Amino acid sequence: MKRILVVIILFIAITITACEKEVGTGGTSSIRGKVFGYDINSSGIVLDSAYVGDVRVYLSYGDHPWADEDERTSYSGDYAFQGLQKGKYKVFVFTQCITCPFDQASIVQEVEITKNGETIVLPDFKIKD
Repeated sequence: MKRILVVIILFIAITITACEKEVGTGGTSSIRGKVFGYDINSSGIVLDSAYVGDVRVYLSYGDHPWADEDERTSYSGDYAFQGLQKGKYKVFVFTQCITCPFDQASIVQEVEITKNGETIVLPDFKIKD
């Protein structure tokens, strides 16, 4: 009798754990936005600015310190991460920074998806090139 009870409890625990969805892919929500770039000379003067294509945008699930996904912007500076679950995410890009280690800095935006089918549009990332 004790064995049957232990097996039933173990089965229920495994079933409940397996049904919980983690942050990440497999959902119906999305995060999108644009990347705007500034061409700045060594004197700090802006020479040109526009939405920038072929910029890598990264997505981290939850509290991960690494990138779980990345997308490149289209010719119009647009990017999108689709098929996401509810949860917290970090979206980030790298920008030029002459006073930073390795001449680059990260720009991070944190976002939370709270319902299925939600589309979150982030403010533009503004990078220096």
